[in-house]
Amino acid sequence: MRNLILIIAEVIICYLSLVFLTKKYKYDGIYIFGIIAVILSSIMNLKTISIMNVPIPLGLGITTSIVIGANLIVQNRGKEELKPYLRLIIVTIIASFLILYLSSLTSPSTYNYLSNISYNGIFNQNIRIYLALIVSLLFTLWFDSRLYYIIKKYQNKIIFSNTFAIIIAEFFENIIFVLLAYLFEYEAIDLFLCIILRYSIKTLIGIFGTIPLYLANKYN
Repeated sequence: MRNLILIIAEVIICYLSLVFLTKKYKYDGIYIFGIIAVILSSIMNLKTISIMNVPIPLGLGITTSIVIGANLIVQNRGKEELKPYLRLIIVTIIASFLILYLSSLTSPSTYNYLSNISYNGIFNQNIRIYLALIVSLLFTLWFDSRLYYIIKKYQNKIIFSNTFAIIIAEFFENIIFVLLAYLFEYEAIDLFLCIILRYSIKTLIGIFGTIPLYLANKYN
């Protein structure tokens, strides 16, 4: 229960930040939020928590909010205007991965030696999770934005477009992430439960994201 409460708090912070930055800086605010969110997700995904005895990586709210930012751009400017946002996410996530990984290869000093070794171990031993995050996030942004655009053409209502795009896109995102990150490391039943529970939580977060999507859309 405590973990779920903390995830809810994470989601609230993310969505409030997205709305504030959009209100303050318009579409530049979405780009600013995207940079911050990608850097944070690169670190948060390395921690695994337990929900209902199922191992789940952190960063559920922050990665979903990146997708909500993309939907906001598509809602107002169309799918073609999403290209700068996608390029920004690609550059940021790859740069974050390379810098964090390279920093773990540097030789630690004898001062606070155990902490340095722990840091190196975290980033050296989780390359699969990084790659899973990169591939699944970029796929979701690409797929969700196009699906959102198609639905928007036929039913230009934010709640309708966002709900259906999130439900479908997150299904594939969770399969891609879990299989790339944990295949052959977890038992089959654990993989299945992780996909189902992670999908359920992220879908609810994404649907709840209709509220900040609607509010941010009003300011633009």
